[in-house]
Amino acid sequence: RLPSPAPESSFERRMGKRKNRSKAMLRAAKRRGHVAGKSAAAADGAGASPSIANPNKKVFGDDDDAGTGDARQTVNVPPPPAAPSHHRAAEKIVLPSTTAPWFSRTLDGNKPTHFEDYYRRQAILPDEEWGSFLSHLRKPLPVTFRMSNMASHANGVAEALAEGKHLLRPRQQLYNEVTGRPIPPPKELRWCNGWQLGCDKMALKYSRTPELREFQRWLVKYNSTGVLTRQAVDSMVPAAILGVEPRHFVLDMCASPGSKTTQCIEQLNANNTGAGSIPTGCVVANDINPRRAYFLVRRCAALGAATGSLMVTNHHAQWFPNPGVPIRTLPEGIQSACAGGGLDARTSSRDPAPAATREDSGRYPEGVYDRIICDVPCSGDGTLRKNPQIWSEWRPEFAMGLHQLQLRIAQRGAALLKVGGYMVYSTCSFNPVENEAVVAELVRRCGGALEIVDASDRVADLKRRPGMKHWRVVTMVDDESVEYPTYEDSQKESVSVGLRRKFERSMWPPKSGVTKLGKRIKGPPLERCMRLMPHLQDMGGFFATLLKKVAPLPGPNEPRRAGVARAMSTREEGTGAGAGPFGSGTGGAPRRRSEHAYSPASTSLVESLRREWGGTGTWESEFAAGLHVRSDTNRALTYLSPGVRAACVDRPGAARIKCVWSGVKVFEKRGTALGERREVITEGDEGAEGADGSYDEDD
Repeated sequence: RLPSPAPESSFERRMGKRKNRSKAMLRAAKRRGHVAGKSAAAADGAGASPSIANPNKKVFGDDDDAGTGDARQTVNVPPPPAAPSHHRAAEKIVLPSTTAPWFSRTLDGNKPTHFEDYYRRQAILPDEEWGSFLSHLRKPLPVTFRMSNMASHANGVAEALAEGKHLLRPRQQLYNEVTGRPIPPPKELRWCNGWQLGCDKMALKYSRTPELREFQRWLVKYNSTGVLTRQAVDSMVPAAILGVEPRHFVLDMCASPGSKTTQCIEQLNANNTGAGSIPTGCVVANDINPRRAYFLVRRCAALGAATGSLMVTNHHAQWFPNPGVPIRTLPEGIQSACAGGGLDARTSSRDPAPAATREDSGRYPEGVYDRIICDVPCSGDGTLRKNPQIWSEWRPEFAMGLHQLQLRIAQRGAALLKVGGYMVYSTCSFNPVENEAVVAELVRRCGGALEIVDASDRVADLKRRPGMKHWRVVTMVDDESVEYPTYEDSQKESVSVGLRRKFERSMWPPKSGVTKLGKRIKGPPLERCMRLMPHLQDMGGFFATLLKKVAPLPGPNEPRRAGVARAMSTREEGTGAGAGPFGSGTGGAPRRRSEHAYSPASTSLVESLRREWGGTGTWESEFAAGLHVRSDTNRALTYLSPGVRAACVDRPGAARIKCVWSGVKVFEKRGTALGERREVITEGDEGAEGADGSYDEDD
């Protein structure tokens, strides 16, 4: 009777019980103790006899190889390595979840990222603060919001605070459902009339805790009415230090998604309680993307009647038009030919612009805005807490590719700013190539017309770090950091052609100190810039600088080409677009009739509305003067505030502005219902019967 076979191990099942399939693998498995029926001592080599020739060799008895002619096998066994005293176990850092597309949510804790290596070289923080800095960057951003300071929302704010008093100042401790850690109570931010919660948006949105679910419903309810606005703490800084007043013309050059725009509108309408207190200023919000511009309109709609002081435009920020500069006219010989081609009749009927505004008198045209927010596109590494996918994508070349665009946008903002006005240059980045380097070059190019203002007294409760005076220009080549001490070093033959083109002289720190000849060079006061760090006040990373225009900008030093100078100073046809009705006219090419311009409503239409709705004595002076239309069909009537009309409609160059939306729609043609009066309102034929519908009040 044959003995029963020994139970097979999982390893033997995986190997298919074929002994000769891989003897080396079987022997390695025995040493690891993966073969069933072997004692731990045998698996670890205990009881094995050492080799006579080499004491480091041990001889193992291979029962599985019995009968194969090789009953004993000599195997090299390396000596056990000595455990180092500073041994670090493998550490994985899990990043917060996000709604972004899939990305690796883990980081190797033992290997520094490109981000960490780059900014340690830049020395943006002392060494003792790096642990706290990185720890906060790997945590989700807490929810923050600010209460409206408009006079029309005063009752709504009081109602919201009364309803949410037990939420903003809870009496019992709340805990995170996932981590089990206590949630800090909400913290009041007095400098921006805001609040900061102790949890992030994902925990607030998907929590099962009754108190947090009630908090989420409270936020949604009052955010939809404009009583409060959810906005990051760092994003509130530009408008807070700008100091917007009801009489100011404000321009937000890169406005989307619109949180700073709504903040400026609220400051503009802080004292607006109704008739007689309408602000005389306005806010112009611009974005390069039409889709984002319409999203901006939708976000500002919660402010209600306050959007009468808003105009949303669609332009490249670096080429934003100056509405104060008149548009050139065409020679008289081709004005009649252009009239049938859809050109703007208002433009073609004006006289040529005076020499003072032709941009050939040695200076730029005068600015038209009192306050400008220049929040330029950037690499965005300050938003790591909201966008953790940047950890695996970040490279220093991103900032280098945006440096020139940021400088051009800032220069255009300085040109559009009035003398005595203020402009904020800001980014959501830590990189000095995008921050201090742009500010230093902007101040240098403006030739003393701009100065950096210390805004520390405007947000006294905000914790920040001063701007940097010294930094390095570093790139990553084959995952290795390469530093370029000077611009000439970056242009050597050893550097690739594609990388050489990314460098600009303005990326390096401005010269300061004492030269070899004993001359003292004083650089711009970059320490007045503001750097917001996440670990200082549990926020995102941000950079902001307040600039004041103290003198007109100097004109370009180099002379214009002969053809350009002749076209700008004479009535000759230009040479750039050819002759004909759509060729170049005086001072530039003619423009077709703008489809985005607002024009005043006709007198007969206003009078018909007055009779229908019973206008009072202030009808003509306060309300009727602000009614505008955008088409010849008079489909909708929009109210524009006096500030919008003064800054963007009545200006001589207003036709340049490509407006997406402005004002408040008060009447709209919806069609004719049964029993309604069918009336056509046209110029010179009041009360005529027709097929057009009447105007209904827009709810």
